[in-house]
Amino acid sequence: MNSKKILLIEDDPTLRNAIEAFLIKQGYELRVYDNVSKAMKEVGPDCHLILSDVMMPGLTGYDLLGYVRKHFPTIPVILMTGYGTIEKAVEAMKNGAYDFLIKPFSLNVLEMALKSAFLDFPHDLPGETKNTEKYPTAQIKASDRFLASNIKMKEILSNLRRIAQSKATVLIQGESGTGKELIAQMIHEFSPRANRIFVAINCAAMPDTLLESELFGHEKGSFTGAVARQIGKFELSNNGTILLDEISEMSLSMQTKLLRVLQECEIYRVGGTQPVPLNLRVICTTNRDLHQYTKQGNFREDLYYRINVIPITLPPLRERGDDVLFMAREMINEFSILHARKSPELDESAKQKILSHPWVGNVRELRNAMERAVLVGSFDVIENGAILLPNEKTNRISQGPAADYVEPGLSLAEIEKRVILTTLDRFHGNRTKTANELGISLRTLRNKLKTYGVAGDSMSGKLDAI
Repeated sequence: MNSKKILLIEDDPTLRNAIEAFLIKQGYELRVYDNVSKAMKEVGPDCHLILSDVMMPGLTGYDLLGYVRKHFPTIPVILMTGYGTIEKAVEAMKNGAYDFLIKPFSLNVLEMALKSAFLDFPHDLPGETKNTEKYPTAQIKASDRFLASNIKMKEILSNLRRIAQSKATVLIQGESGTGKELIAQMIHEFSPRANRIFVAINCAAMPDTLLESELFGHEKGSFTGAVARQIGKFELSNNGTILLDEISEMSLSMQTKLLRVLQECEIYRVGGTQPVPLNLRVICTTNRDLHQYTKQGNFREDLYYRINVIPITLPPLRERGDDVLFMAREMINEFSILHARKSPELDESAKQKILSHPWVGNVRELRNAMERAVLVGSFDVIENGAILLPNEKTNRISQGPAADYVEPGLSLAEIEKRVILTTLDRFHGNRTKTANELGISLRTLRNKLKTYGVAGDSMSGKLDAI
C-alpha cells in the first residue's frame, strides 16, 4: 500500500463507486464525498491529491479549487468534467488546477494522471524511495536569455510561473523569431519537471514517415533499415517536457496519431504491438494563426482544442514599442563581450533607425543587425551607417531610417511587405538569399509570399503595385 491519501468528490454514485473501487485496488487511501461542502472541511496538509467533479449541487469544483489554491497550494487538484463544461475546466487549469479529465475517460487515463501528479508533487512517505533522477540543464537559463521591458511582454512572462505548475498543454503562437522556443523552455524551467528532460522536435523539418519514426520510435525489422529498436522522442521525454515546434506543418495523418497520444497517454512504436505509457508535458508552437488555419481545413479541429488549453500569443517586435531599443542595448553589450570590445553607445540617428525598421525577422533579425553593428561600428558610438538593414548594400550608408521603403501613410504591414519584396527583387527572386538577408527562415518567407499572392520569381510587377 502506497499510503497516498486522495480526496474523491463526485455526486454521481455509479461513477464515484467505480473510481473508488479502482483507487482502492491501486493501494490509495481514500476519503470519498458526494459534495464539496463536506470535502472542504476535510482538506488538510495530510491530503496528497484531490480528484473532484466540476458541476455539483451547491459549491462546485471551481470553489474547491479556489479554496485549495489559497490554503494548500502544494496539493494538486484534478478536475473531472463533461463536454459541456470543458471551457470552464480549461479556465480552471489556468487558475491552478493540475489536470482535467473529460468524461467518459478510461481507468488507464486516470491512472496516468495520478502518476503524473505524484511525480510532479512528490510526498516523501516512510519506506518510499525518492526519485532524484536529474538531467543536464543549460548553464544559462532561458529566463535569463529572454529580454523584455514592454508591459505586455512582462505580463506574459509573469503568467508563466503559474502556467508551469499544471501539466496542461500549451500552444505558443507568434511570428518566426519572436522567442517561442525560449518561452517553452521557460515553462519547463518553472515547472515541477525542471530537473527532468526537455526534448524539442521540429515538425516541419522532416517528411511524415521520418517524423513518425522520430516521435514514436520503431521496433527492429519494422521497415527496411530498422536494424535495432529505436526509442522515439515521446518515449525519450517521458516524465519530462516535449516541444512540438511548428506543429501546424504536421500532416493531417500525423495529427490523428498525435491526438490519440494526447487522449490515451500512450504510444505504439512503429511495428510494435505493446502500448508504452507516457507521462508528458506537451508544448506546441506555430507561426500561423492556428484557429484560422483550422477553419480552412488544414488542421484538425479536435486536435486544435486539445492543444489550445493554455494559449500564449507573442507579439512581433514591431508591436513592442521601446522594447526594441532595450533589447538592442542588451544585445550590443552581449556581443561587445563576445568579441572583446568596449560596449559602444547608440547615437540618436541609430536609435531612430532601429525604431523605424519593421523587423520582419523579429528578435533573430535584430540580433544579426546588432552583432554586425558591433563589428563594423566605432568603439565608442554606433551611428546610423553601422546598422545595416536588408535594403542596404554594405558599401553605402543609408540616407535615413528605412528610407528606401518607409513613406508617409504606409501601415506596418505594408512596410513589411515592401521590405520583403524589395529584398527579393534585389536578389532576382532568389528566396534562399532573401531569407538569409532578412534573418528569417525560408518557410516563413514562403508563407509571407503566399499571403502576398507571389508565385513566380519576377518581382517588378508586384513592386509597382505596392
